[in-house]
Amino acid sequence: MNIHRLIIVTLTVAGLAAWARAGPNQLRLKSSPDIPGAQSTAKVSMTGNGNTQIDLIVEHLASLERVDPGATVYVVWVRGNEAEAQSQNLGALKVDENEKGSISATTPLRSFNLYITAEASQLSAAPTGKTLLYTTVAMK
Repeated sequence: MNIHRLIIVTLTVAGLAAWARAGPNQLRLKSSPDIPGAQSTAKVSMTGNGNTQIDLIVEHLASLERVDPGATVYVVWVRGNEAEAQSQNLGALKVDENEKGSISATTPLRSFNLYITAEASQLSAAPTGKTLLYTTVAMK
């Protein structure tokens, strides 16, 4: 192999490795025993200004009445990994008649816990319901 070809192959491999690091990560959320059939995937990626973009899809969600009779909405939260970190409400999970839900949101956090609870209001300032789906995100 001549030196030019070796340089091109090396640059191509390095470029693909950098692209893979910068590209979106697919994470599966773990479900609690309260909604064992639920399946969820979060695609997380860095935005141009250094924030974390979250595109979350959930399938096979149990009806809110079965999870918590007082709940009216599934809410998505993030909480930084620091001991004093506060939970931040990212918004309500939009759920359709086929038990599928989705949300797209952005957070300035790079390492955090991502989780879903059932709440009485989508405007809740802090989670009161049980954690139903969860994962940990660590962006570089």
